[in-house]
Amino acid sequence: MFLGVARSKVPPKQNQPVGEARATTKEEPLPVCVVDQNRLAARYLLEILAKNPAFRAVTLEEMVALKPSERIIPVFIIDMEGIDLPLSECLHVLRERYPNAKFVVLDEDQLPEETVCSLSLGVHGFVSYAQIDEQLSQAVDRIAQGALWFTCSVLEAYARRSIASFKTVNQSPAGQGITQRESQIIELVKSRLSNKEIGEALNIQESTVKFHLSNIFEKLHVNRRRELQDKGQLSEIWRKLIAS
Repeated sequence: MFLGVARSKVPPKQNQPVGEARATTKEEPLPVCVVDQNRLAARYLLEILAKNPAFRAVTLEEMVALKPSERIIPVFIIDMEGIDLPLSECLHVLRERYPNAKFVVLDEDQLPEETVCSLSLGVHGFVSYAQIDEQLSQAVDRIAQGALWFTCSVLEAYARRSIASFKTVNQSPAGQGITQRESQIIELVKSRLSNKEIGEALNIQESTVKFHLSNIFEKLHVNRRRELQDKGQLSEIWRKLIAS
């Protein structure tokens, strides 16, 4: 079950969705941008979206070539397996150019606590790979209307995390930056060492490595070690976006 969360208490008028005004008309379909460097995966997603005449499905390269519109709010579909940057940085780069954009993340099935990380970054929805055919178009449509697309269990986990953070905020030491030990672990993760190998390299227990990684994920707003690993040279489109 998915819960659509309205962003406004203003009563809807003539079936107008509650929340942000939907930025589409019959003349101007909703721009839906597929962010995926895997061409086969991108083509598959574009074909699914093309079935809905209300969408104008484009690749990231095509989106960048278009002149940004202040009136039309685009929706970006981000495939976690097909981006060159950590999700937090990817969102930052896209928001610089499209400040009002909305975002749907595609990834493997996750525990609610893992998906909460995406929600805390300002993502508007999550669709697992197994549910793309069934849910993607519907999720994009609901998000364009001002709703969120997360399961109730994810929203409950987010609420629990927010309450816990509120209770402990005054107890936490100032300056929660990355420590020297955490920096060492990040560098070894970038080199693709396992937790056991990192422990041996630093002469610490594997359980201690896991503890440090948990703290690192929390501080950097990531939820997997892949986002810490070097991606190599960025693709041309991301270098253009970062430079713009």
